[in-house]
Amino acid sequence: MISIEQIHSFSLVYEQGSYSAAARVAKKDRSTIREHVVGLEDLIGVALFQIEGRQAKPTDAAHKLISRANSLSKQAKDFELTAFSLLDEPLDKLVLLHDDQIPYHFLSKAIREIKNQHPNLMIDCSPSSRELAYQRIESGECHIAIMATENTPRTQARIASKFIGNLSLSGYTHPESNLFKSDSVSFDDMRLETQFEFPNTNEGDLGYFRISNVVEKVSNLDMALERLKEEGWIALSDPIALSVSSKGALAPLNFNDATRNYVKGVCLFFGLANNTKEEITCAIDVLNQYAGEVLS
Repeated sequence: MISIEQIHSFSLVYEQGSYSAAARVAKKDRSTIREHVVGLEDLIGVALFQIEGRQAKPTDAAHKLISRANSLSKQAKDFELTAFSLLDEPLDKLVLLHDDQIPYHFLSKAIREIKNQHPNLMIDCSPSSRELAYQRIESGECHIAIMATENTPRTQARIASKFIGNLSLSGYTHPESNLFKSDSVSFDDMRLETQFEFPNTNEGDLGYFRISNVVEKVSNLDMALERLKEEGWIALSDPIALSVSSKGALAPLNFNDATRNYVKGVCLFFGLANNTKEEITCAIDVLNQYAGEVLS
């Protein structure tokens, strides 16, 4: 009978390109990984890899099996994580990470409701890069991350996701800026101005909308507002900008290009086994519910 260990080892060798690399990822001996793969080949009667030097080259049979092998490996890991989580004690602290562009009042209201339902639950909430959030979810250090929807989902990651809506974003500057005083501005105009970004903004994140030739990082919104008094512009989610522009600290740019504002999808990312935790399930439901107030 084919075992989960054999299927998992096959997937790792296929992905990593060698027995040694697969063994390092699995934190097992090379001989163990090889035994699993050779045993699988003996059972099905076909070769899965051709060894060329230190490389394991997948055969046509391997190409035909890999998608099913990946699916089985993921399901097995999901079962393992879920099964072990059944013995866990009630959660005492929820770790919530988010993109810099997620509206603060949305987070605050959601946290208040989560704590209302679980009064003894502590909640750590802080901005994060996507990669760090993924790493912390996979290591169990983070329970939920609110990030931009991925164009290409990480099918190999032990991470589940839930789409909660679209966030609108626009370009903003200081009300005294020449950019705002212009009847309209083009992207060519904006390329000559300094563009500010939050520290965790990278390609694929909500605030990634690079136009300018000069892009400078700012630590937070307050710092951005101070810098905008002197120069430049910033791409901000409209709900965040609305709370500031009403106080006269920000003004929207009037683009004459086809793209006036844009929207990006937002997802909740969480560990595959986290839906067994009452506190985490509650948090996911509450965040999804309150998202309707700021997302479309």
